Amino acid sequence: MKKINHISIFLLFFLLLAGCEDEKVGIDYYGSLSGIIVDGETYEPLAGVLVATNPASSSLITNSSGEFSFSKILSGEVSVTARKKEYLSSTVIVSVYDEEQTQMNMILQKDDKDYGSVNIYDPVPGNGAVDQLRSFTMQWKVDQTKSDISLSYDVYLFKSNSSTQSIAGESLTVKEVVVDNLADNTTYYWYVVAKYDGNIVANGPTWSFKTGDNSDTN
Repeated sequence: MKKINHISIFLLFFLLLAGCEDEKVGIDYYGSLSGIIVDGETYEPLAGVLVATNPASSSLITNSSGEFSFSKILSGEVSVTARKKEYLSSTVIVSVYDEEQTQMNMILQKDDKDYGSVNIYDPVPGNGAVDQLRSFTMQWKVDQTKSDISLSYDVYLFKSNSSTQSIAGESLTVKEVVVDNLADNTTYYWYVVAKYDGNIVANGPTWSFKTGDNSDTN
C-alpha cells in the first residue's frame, strides 16, 4: 500500500512539473525600441512625427530632438511606421530581441507635390512565410490619405545574399502580382514602390519568404 502512495506522489509531482514546463512555452518575451527621425534633405531632427508599430503597441510622437522610445515591444520582427503632415510616410522592419534595446534611425522625405500619406502593408505571403510554391500571387494593402490619387506599383524581388534584384511587376494598377520560376529551398526578399505620375510617393518595407521543396509538384 505504501508503494502505491509513493508512486502516486511521484506521478503527481511529475505532472505538476510538466505543467510548469508547458506554461513556459507560452511566455512572451519583450525588448525595447528607440530611434531618431530626421528630414530627408536637411537631416535635421523632426519633432511631432507619429510613430506606430505592428504588432501594435502604443503610438508615440517624436520629441523636439526627433527621438522616440518604446520601453516594451514584443520580441521578433516589428514594422515601424512614421507619419507627419507634409511628409511622405515611411515604414521600416526591424528585429527586437528579448531584454535588449534596438536602436534605429528613419528618414522622412518632404511631400512636395501634396501626394498625401501612403502606407504599404499586410503582405501575402506574410513576412517570413515558408514552404512557398515556385509560382504564386503576391499581394499587399495600401492606406492613403488622398484617395482621389490613383497609384501604380512596381514590385522588386531578389534572392538572399544577392545584390541583383528583378522587377516582378511594373506600373501595376492592382495590388497583386504573380511570380513564377522560383528556385526551391530559397529565401527571397521583395518590396513594393508606390508611384503617381512617374514620381515615387512611398517605399514599402522589405518582406521575405522561403520556397519549399517542390520537386514532387512537377
